[in-house]
Amino acid sequence: MISVAARGAAAGLVLSTAALAGPALAAEAAAGAGNPKHEPTFTLTSVLVKSTRIERSADQGIGSQILTTANLTSDRDAVTGQEATMCVQMTGPAPFAGGELCNGTWRLSDGEISWQHYEPPHAAPPTGFDIAITGGTGAYSTAAGYAHIIRTSLDGPGEYQVFLKKR
Repeated sequence: MISVAARGAAAGLVLSTAALAGPALAAEAAAGAGNPKHEPTFTLTSVLVKSTRIERSADQGIGSQILTTANLTSDRDAVTGQEATMCVQMTGPAPFAGGELCNGTWRLSDGEISWQHYEPPHAAPPTGFDIAITGGTGAYSTAAGYAHIIRTSLDGPGEYQVFLKKR
């Protein structure tokens, strides 16, 4: 995946968080996605800086990687940061036609948040999906939860809602 911010810019904006950091979080995430009563901890906007595709297999694209970097802004205190994402093509020809296993990190002024997800095959940059938050550093050292990816884009900003739960 190209990063949640860059996903739309190549083969997948990073931030498809469908898996959760634990069974208890799975139920909470399912209830929270699209639920107006479940408020996000904060929202991030991602703007692609660079996306690079590394072909590993000429025939099906399996094993090919998409590396993406993006700049982030946040609704809380106008915090800025960076996003780095790496997606690996798991099945089928690329881009988008095969599933991708993605992981990434959002580096913010008060720490980092790491995430991962599996993006099933799709016809265009994905929107409206969840990604699992797998850990963090600094202010996010006990982070768990998920992020709902509202929008990914090939030529514009991406938008993510982050739902954190302390472990």
